[in-house]
Amino acid sequence: MRYTVLTYIFGDYECIHEVKEKDPEADYVLVTDNPNLTSKTWRVVRDRLLDDKTVWEKCYEVRFHPFRYCSTEIVVRLDGSIGINKPLTPLIDAFERGEYDRCLMIHPRRNTMPDEYHVWVHQRDYPQEQAERCLGFMAWLGYDLGYRGLFQGCFEIVRRCPLNLLVNDMTFDMLRYLAGDGHIQRVNQTILSFVINHFFSGSLKVMPISENVVYGDMMTWYEHNSNKPLTQLCMIEPWMFNKPVEFVM
Repeated sequence: MRYTVLTYIFGDYECIHEVKEKDPEADYVLVTDNPNLTSKTWRVVRDRLLDDKTVWEKCYEVRFHPFRYCSTEIVVRLDGSIGINKPLTPLIDAFERGEYDRCLMIHPRRNTMPDEYHVWVHQRDYPQEQAERCLGFMAWLGYDLGYRGLFQGCFEIVRRCPLNLLVNDMTFDMLRYLAGDGHIQRVNQTILSFVINHFFSGSLKVMPISENVVYGDMMTWYEHNSNKPLTQLCMIEPWMFNKPVEFVM
């Protein structure tokens, strides 16, 4: 296989979206905690080592340890709310042609950490004290909170390499540390963005893509636990590593 498409559904949070047109060069893996979940197009994996964990812990165990479930060197990791319509060959071709380490989706509506936490606090009932804890931790490590660069967490392409393994391990450890309750911090895309921006901006070769990719021919982004496609909102100018950037795709 050339690449793996990896997704996950825990706690029946999402409904399954069958692959409409499979790529014969891709393995399609779905990790779940539901022993009754079956699929005609996904290879369903039930990881019993995750049984005693919370839903968010299960999600992030898979998200930041993708190569536990994949034998290929390249993994396309996506949320269970995203459906595959066609082979992702154009993305993989661009990724390999550019010799990228990681493909990340530039956040379409916000590009600083304080702005993102503000939305979570005021629109998603995220605790203000937890937002302050995370931002304070970043500032304590010397991070400029006005730094522009925020990645979406719903989609990425990851190459198996030492840098990516280190990025994932650091992010996962910080998510646990910042939770402060023995479990895991929920908002992961801010912590992943912080780790990459602060520690790896000069070494990790990132392929920036637009949110358009999950609203196009190859993929569809659905409302949670629904077959109703999301409506795309307006996008702002993309920034990565504190400067404007052009999308590869």
